[in-house]
Amino acid sequence: MDRIALLRVLHVLGAVLLLGNVTVTGFWALFLYRARKAVPFRPVARAILWADLLFTAVGATLLVISGVLLIRERGYPVLETPWLLRGIVALGASTLLWLAVLIPDQWRLERTDPADEARLRRVFRRWNAVGWTAAGLLFYGLWAMVSRS
Repeated sequence: MDRIALLRVLHVLGAVLLLGNVTVTGFWALFLYRARKAVPFRPVARAILWADLLFTAVGATLLVISGVLLIRERGYPVLETPWLLRGIVALGASTLLWLAVLIPDQWRLERTDPADEARLRRVFRRWNAVGWTAAGLLFYGLWAMVSRS
């Protein structure tokens, strides 16, 4: 397998891990929130947090490293390649939301007393809204990269 093909495979693998994980994390968290009276909230919230950290970090790392290497190998001028710039900006904006809001809110969810309904609802709603916004940015970035538009 040549170098470009290997980098493409790693890039797609990173995108699959990242997009798959953020999508599945959103659904698992919604199920947890809805079933919070019947399941042990904190241990499940902790498991969701660590799975999110692991798969998001691995997927994003693969995506970024392979993407940078593909840009260098192909000689793409980033600022003059609109689809590439859109994809990078979407990934960057999503990453900022993940670091600034989502991870801190996941920590808060994991540490909130399940009996504190008001706080749990407030943090979960913000995490959910910002999370789906961040996921939407990633899907937009995927569309920009694949369609090259």
